[in-house]
Amino acid sequence: MLADARPPGSDAELPHLELVRESGRLPLGFVSDGADVLLIARDRSARWPTEILRDGAVELAVGERQVRGAPELVTDPDEKQRATSLFRAKYGAVGFEKWYSHPARIVRVVVGDGPPSVDPPGQYRRWLEAEFDNVADDYDRHITGNRVNRLLRDRSLAELRRAFRGRHRLLEIGCGSGMETLPLLEDGHELVCVDLSARMLDVVRAKARAAGRSEALTTFRSTAGDLSRLTPDLGEGAVDGAYSTYGALNCEAHLDRVALALGGLLPAGAPFVAGVYNRWCLFELAGYGLTGRLRRAFGRTGSPVPVGASRFCVDVFAYSWPEFRRRFAPWFEVRRVEAVPVLLPPSDLAGYADRFDRGWAALRRLDAAVGQRWPFFGFGDHFLATFARRAGPSGAG
Repeated sequence: MLADARPPGSDAELPHLELVRESGRLPLGFVSDGADVLLIARDRSARWPTEILRDGAVELAVGERQVRGAPELVTDPDEKQRATSLFRAKYGAVGFEKWYSHPARIVRVVVGDGPPSVDPPGQYRRWLEAEFDNVADDYDRHITGNRVNRLLRDRSLAELRRAFRGRHRLLEIGCGSGMETLPLLEDGHELVCVDLSARMLDVVRAKARAAGRSEALTTFRSTAGDLSRLTPDLGEGAVDGAYSTYGALNCEAHLDRVALALGGLLPAGAPFVAGVYNRWCLFELAGYGLTGRLRRAFGRTGSPVPVGASRFCVDVFAYSWPEFRRRFAPWFEVRRVEAVPVLLPPSDLAGYADRFDRGWAALRRLDAAVGQRWPFFGFGDHFLATFARRAGPSGAG
């Protein structure tokens, strides 16, 4: 156990902890919880939680002592409350209110004798799951509180309703908190929802129960890359349509696996709608390029795109429209594609859009019209593409 009892005197006299990084040492407030250490990040943009959660390992220095451990994001509401209570008890009401009362992330470091064994793909999956578990209860506000995020959902929901007209059983890959799930359930569709985050699935099931549509909802905890595991439960050609918008597909490094699994789950002619974070964003290329911020202008070209080069809290994989189309071509043919949005800013720059409040409706219409035209449909913040399942894999009889 690390000694951290509050001594008499000022906050400056509290025991000192430093996060040991290649770039130097970062002092942090902390509390001990048995053999473990709890840390709080006050700002979601703080880099240190991302660095240690990505690596799956952390080194801490407390006084003359150095310890290693495995970081875990605390996502359970009761555990979060307990952690903040420990910080309040240690730092006092004034210090707590000043530094820790609104934590963006709470990280538990499970202290061990040596560096933990890290499996990069597995670590990424655990990190991804924890980040979405952490925001599940507040995810709706994140969407509805941002006019560009609302625009994305309005466009995708309109396309989903058009594409799935007359279709009954649908597969949703990466349902999140159900921003599109619930409207489609209320339209009379049956939904099979997949998400890596158990807490997101809890939110979706609760919404379905409240709407009286729980009997039409089936959920599976899985990533998009593991869709093939659903085939034994669902059966070949078991769904009438599938979609994944603005998230799950950009957390996959191997889209071929997704295409192959969907090829088995969808019958010939069935629609598949994909909303994908684009590698080339006209607004960022122009805006950041003209101001000399070239690193940010071309920030989406990494593989993966690291936190800080995008607006997301995890590393993601951005795909250009030609690349994405090529990955799915053996099983799917293109029916429609549009940029969402292309002239308007991405959601993290929605403040620019807020300046045109009076003309927002006209700007939306203009953006929608331009986003459907070549070459603009390949340069949106996202592209929204509708495919149809081929009768067989390209080149197959």
